[in-house]
Amino acid sequence: MAKGIIGRAALGLGIFCLATLAISADNRPNILLIVADDMGYTDWGGFGGEIRTPNIDQLAHRGQRFSHFYTAPTCSPTRAMLLTGIDHHQVGLGSMIELLKPNQIGQPGYEGHLNNRAVTLPQLLQDAGYRTLMAGKWHLGLKPPQDPSRLGFDRSFAMFLGAASHFGDEAAYTNNYPTIYRLNGERIHVPDKFYSSDFYADQLINWIGETPPAQPVFTYLPFTAPHDPLHVPDNWLKKYRGRYDQGYDQLRAERVARLVETGMLDHADLAAPRPDHVPAWNSLSTDQQAISARSMEVYAAMVENLDANVGRVINSLKKQGRYNNTIILFMSDNGANGIILQRNPLVADHWVARNSDNRLENIGRKGSRASTGPGWALASTAPFALHKLFISEGGIRAPLIVAGPGIKPKSAPTETIATVRDLMPTLLDMTGIAAPTEYQGKTRLPIEGLSMWPLLSGETDTLHPPEQSFGFELFGMRGLRQGDWKITSINKPFGSNRWQLFNLATDPGETDNLASSQPEKLSQLTDEWQAWADRTGIVLPDQPLFGEGAQKMVPK
Repeated sequence: MAKGIIGRAALGLGIFCLATLAISADNRPNILLIVADDMGYTDWGGFGGEIRTPNIDQLAHRGQRFSHFYTAPTCSPTRAMLLTGIDHHQVGLGSMIELLKPNQIGQPGYEGHLNNRAVTLPQLLQDAGYRTLMAGKWHLGLKPPQDPSRLGFDRSFAMFLGAASHFGDEAAYTNNYPTIYRLNGERIHVPDKFYSSDFYADQLINWIGETPPAQPVFTYLPFTAPHDPLHVPDNWLKKYRGRYDQGYDQLRAERVARLVETGMLDHADLAAPRPDHVPAWNSLSTDQQAISARSMEVYAAMVENLDANVGRVINSLKKQGRYNNTIILFMSDNGANGIILQRNPLVADHWVARNSDNRLENIGRKGSRASTGPGWALASTAPFALHKLFISEGGIRAPLIVAGPGIKPKSAPTETIATVRDLMPTLLDMTGIAAPTEYQGKTRLPIEGLSMWPLLSGETDTLHPPEQSFGFELFGMRGLRQGDWKITSINKPFGSNRWQLFNLATDPGETDNLASSQPEKLSQLTDEWQAWADRTGIVLPDQPLFGEGAQKMVPK
């Protein structure tokens, strides 16, 4: 086995450096874990975005923001790793259930839901006496044994699939993809005045308020915003009117410039260029520009509304006297979404047009099913290449903020590599809970991530050893990062299906393929990837992600 693969036996014993916090039965920290759905790297103020996010920005000010934080390229694999600390290929989400290929169905790690090889974070916190609360997106299994109420949550209000209307109409995201909500394991319907982000925050605020003051609380808030369809309450519709009329090329340039100003990017030329399959803004018709800009206005309002609800939940913690003893984490589950819904190959032809009211004046309201598309997604993932779905930095590098008791604030971004697998061991470490190798009579996989506590507390400025490598795979797209080096293989028509080699220290936009000039480094890293794939049981799909239908995703 190649040296340095994440989760190898030496790193996977489930033994962590115990935090130096004064932990006792009545002084254990509360936890608030917030996940945005499809929010891009620069969509918030702390990384140069123009969208107003004062509450998230304040979290970053009092804690640490991570600029090299890695997730999976899509939602459910990331969530599986978040709640287990283990690679998604081993715990049931080797692929999203919606995109499993015939040769993957029935294979270990490809169940399409969390399997029983891992213990979840809420299970361990619940066993330790925490009150465990969840409201938002689940997407980790539909059957009763996979319900959050059976996997560690005392109270749960969950939206079960990947996306849905954000309003009370419960309109399906697309054909054969119904909206499913459950309250504490029971199927329910939401009220007419429902708006997703507002309702999730309301539910958690109520449950936090019902919790005895002496009992620590784990609050999980996985928003469904700003995932499409792009919806926002009427009083938010005018928040960004006219802000994006100059188009996505201009917005990406503005965000790149701010990254340079703040020192997060050495110079603008390092940003990835707009790929050939995305049309230039000035090539769109006036009507196309109007619809596109309006969609981005609604997206920005969704992000600001999400931020406002983050503030509401934090204020409830303050009123309860819990805030000063609460660890707060904020992250996005992957890069921004660049697939226009009506061009998704899994969506029936003309279904969106027949079943949606996407007139300019209705975008953002009930009945609309608008998406931002790849141009705006590239602005959201600036300065990186591509977006959600892809193994490029734009798909797998996401914002992360950690703040709370004992965490040393930093004014500059923390640049050490961290992954979503590190969050569970970090929280267990900070709450004094040991990760078991056996649970409920069954042997469980060891946690792969490392506790970030020594880094967060200022004891060290590193997390993973420099020789450690981090493997990625989804839908047959492959990648691995080791130090500054990264290899990727991206499916056609968006890539060559061949390994490429980049040095992210000098080429964060992944534009200069060094595979030919550095064959030994390429060979070393591909061997590392294969060893990682063998260990995690990866089953590469025997069919392309979307086959010939992938051409449908290319805007015309």
